Amino acid sequence: MLRIALVAGIVFAAYAGTALAAPNYSTTSSGYDISWPQCGHGYPSAPFGFGIVGVTNGRAFAVNPCFASEYNWAAASGTTPALYMNLNSPTGSDASESLTGPKGNCARRDKVCQSYNFGYNAAAAAFNYAGARATTNWWLDIETTNSWSADTALNDYVIQGAVDLFVSKSLSVGVYSTKRQWNTIAGTFFQPLPNLTNWVAGASSLSAAPYFCSSAFAFGGGTVSLVQYPSGSFSGDYVC
Repeated sequence: MLRIALVAGIVFAAYAGTALAAPNYSTTSSGYDISWPQCGHGYPSAPFGFGIVGVTNGRAFAVNPCFASEYNWAAASGTTPALYMNLNSPTGSDASESLTGPKGNCARRDKVCQSYNFGYNAAAAAFNYAGARATTNWWLDIETTNSWSADTALNDYVIQGAVDLFVSKSLSVGVYSTKRQWNTIAGTFFQPLPNLTNWVAGASSLSAAPYFCSSAFAFGGGTVSLVQYPSGSFSGDYVC
């Protein structure tokens, strides 16, 4: 059943009873996430608790050329890999991906229509690229290093579009970000899903990671499920 939520003057469809991205990993266990920066380099050595693999190449509609080998590496952990995709506003050569989609054919000045279509289509492209390796747990990478509109309301439509694609396929979805980045991009009050699961960056080490499981680091009305930290030359992840 759909629940309509009014956020900062914008009407979004939120989903009651939706499964959220909370991978079935043991509490306090740790694993790694890898993506296109690891192409041509070694992957973390076994044993590790789980692996998370980036499908995109740092931005929407760009693919990670090493996705297949990285997925196989992650699967060797014995747990089904989770996947993540980068997201951004419709800009540059990919902006045309916003002109048609679930909101229909957008007028050139209809930025709301374009933003939603872009997010939805970007998620669909990532899902299709993953193909048979597409799993039930997905994360959206929301960072200020990517291009975003100065209008957080338009960014909210991009994010909601991506969320809705995964929900339409009965897949779980959470968000990787930090509280500061999320508030800068999406605004303080935007909640794309009830009880949104957060994957938080910022811990300096594995020993420091549990501190970031606090609600003080949560964003988007969610709770912290995973915490990222540096582990040698890789990114480690701790389960709250």
